[in-house]
Amino acid sequence: MDSQRCCAAFTPPRQRERPGGFTLLELLIVIGLIAILLVLVGPAFTTMKSGGDVTSAIYGVKGVLQNARAYAKANHTYVFVGLAEVDSSIDPSVSPQISAGDTPYGRVALAVVASKDGTSQYQFATTDQGTDWKANYANGAHLVAVGKLQTYEHLHFVPVDFRSWSPGAHPNSKMARYQSTGPPYILGNAASTSVTPFTWPLGSPLESGYQYRFDRVINFDPTGIARIATANNGDAVAHVIEIDFQPSHGTLFESLPDNFNQDVGNHAVIQLGTTNGAVRVYRP
Repeated sequence: MDSQRCCAAFTPPRQRERPGGFTLLELLIVIGLIAILLVLVGPAFTTMKSGGDVTSAIYGVKGVLQNARAYAKANHTYVFVGLAEVDSSIDPSVSPQISAGDTPYGRVALAVVASKDGTSQYQFATTDQGTDWKANYANGAHLVAVGKLQTYEHLHFVPVDFRSWSPGAHPNSKMARYQSTGPPYILGNAASTSVTPFTWPLGSPLESGYQYRFDRVINFDPTGIARIATANNGDAVAHVIEIDFQPSHGTLFESLPDNFNQDVGNHAVIQLGTTNGAVRVYRP
């Protein structure tokens, strides 16, 4: 007992402890370092997100084409896939979506409809093809919607035809491919329009009252063969149909020269094999 008192009496006083936490100067230094890192790393994350958005959209379009062909074959009918680009600064709920004017860019929409009675709704012809489609359109009464409208933000149809990039000339290129012969089979081209337009939602006329009008239209017949009907191409079947895309920032996008290096950039090409239905994606 006495020894315990003795030890307690000689126990040195506890040293004064430093208060926990950072000083104001240390906090300011940490905040400054975080701000610098955000400035340096921010653009990299923006680029990654942009690339991811484009990739997601491209494979979304690929899936729509594959599903449309499968529906046509399974249901022994004609299926029509409409593509349109509109002004992304306009709220997506607004009708109509703006596809003309100064900035009709940045939002790509796809819709799929099918013939109710299994017929093409137009007769093959080498002159005035499609007049019967428009005459009998009846606000889409002969068509049925297949799935929902799909929209992709920050995506733009490349308005120039990519020049030839053949495997022979570019053996090590990820973009090397055999291409279409031009409009209407390259859908980014302004001249790529079909004589089988339709509106969305179904039930509206071709001239007004719609949210979207689709003039770029790929149709699949009951055997799965893909065509784009023009006023004079009859039942012609191209070797491939090509859709070229690039990212946009809202309605803004980088203009690509006709002879740009296809192995550099964030653009993408979707090619549809018209007879075998193969859908291939090409990226740099």
